[in-house]
Amino acid sequence: MKRLGFRQFILVCVLTIVWCIIAHAHQVYASNIQGQNRTIASKSEPEFKLVSQVTEQFAQTESVNNSSWQTEVSNSVRQPSPYKPTIVFVDVRLNTVSQINLPEKTYNISAEVVLEWQDGRLAFTPNNKETNTPLKFNGNDVDLILGKIWSPSFTIGNEIQPRETQNRSVQVASNGWVRVYEQFNDVVKFDADVHTFPFSNQTLTLAINSALDDLSAVAFSLREFKFNSPDPSQQIIGRWSLKKLNANTRSFSRLDSKVSFPQILIFMHIQHKPQYVIFNFFIPLFIIFVAAAAVTWIDPTKTAPHTAPRVLGTIILLLTTITLKFALAREIPAVNYITLTDAVFGVTVLILILSLIMSCTIIYLKEHVQKDVLSKRLNTNFRMIYPLLYVACMSAVFLLFYTVNWNS
Repeated sequence: MKRLGFRQFILVCVLTIVWCIIAHAHQVYASNIQGQNRTIASKSEPEFKLVSQVTEQFAQTESVNNSSWQTEVSNSVRQPSPYKPTIVFVDVRLNTVSQINLPEKTYNISAEVVLEWQDGRLAFTPNNKETNTPLKFNGNDVDLILGKIWSPSFTIGNEIQPRETQNRSVQVASNGWVRVYEQFNDVVKFDADVHTFPFSNQTLTLAINSALDDLSAVAFSLREFKFNSPDPSQQIIGRWSLKKLNANTRSFSRLDSKVSFPQILIFMHIQHKPQYVIFNFFIPLFIIFVAAAAVTWIDPTKTAPHTAPRVLGTIILLLTTITLKFALAREIPAVNYITLTDAVFGVTVLILILSLIMSCTIIYLKEHVQKDVLSKRLNTNFRMIYPLLYVACMSAVFLLFYTVNWNS
């Protein structure tokens, strides 16, 4: 009897637990259904009708695709006009340009892009109170709408990693005018020209390409491109300043297709700020020039102790110039041509070597050959010629690079 009672107790406990689990599952399911109904009820009548309309349109397109594989589709739906390209108006606003890296030939950009086009199939009858108010979709609704309607998706053609989307929204007007907004961050590649570094102007390019639709389906029309601030110097972070901003519409070909796709190229022409050039280029060279010229005024023909300071001073300046050259070389990419920096510091090193050779020659004539008059005359003449020789060589280098590179 005790065993029978214990078994009945265990059975009652198991049945109670199963009933609690079933009741809890039913309550969760009912709350999910209630939440979905509340979400649908929160939409306005035009929004609900538009979602139903694009869902029906999507179903019709699916049936067309199943019957004909040759039909060209984009984003699972055909473009608004199958006989002519859809004109898509593009607005680009640049927020910040930062981390311009010449050795890596990359820069970071934060920008906003707006795509606008008209699709008559999305026209709807608005409420009396919302005659001129477009329908707005944010959050998860953006993916829902763009997944059902045709939309001209785009990519950044010269990016080195997928862009990071910060914010997106979709607006649909009652006449079928669609506006897609996207804010993104990206790391972009550009071609660096360092022939005349640090005086060379760099061109940062931003290529906005059509991701899926070729020129027979989409035609880009660039309507506006600008920086977010009236003063672009606030938007370009670093030692650079904006010189010019322009853009144009082109076409490009993909490897997997023989047709052409629309493309918008934005060019940001930038240059080093004057203070960077002065403190990192001119002042170090001027200090080396003054120190090297001053060393030549140490006369080794008078007393023997003056020999060491002149030779050692020239050697120290020579090593300092080479160190400075390698320090600036880390700021430019490895190239297969001679830059202005290479030429300037190369000439400086050669003139310092010439000064070292002349110092050794003067000391040799004084100490070993015993030609005091010749050594003094050579020292006096070189002391006068050295500054003029340095200035003349530097002027020739700048003039050569100006005529060859800056005018080309």
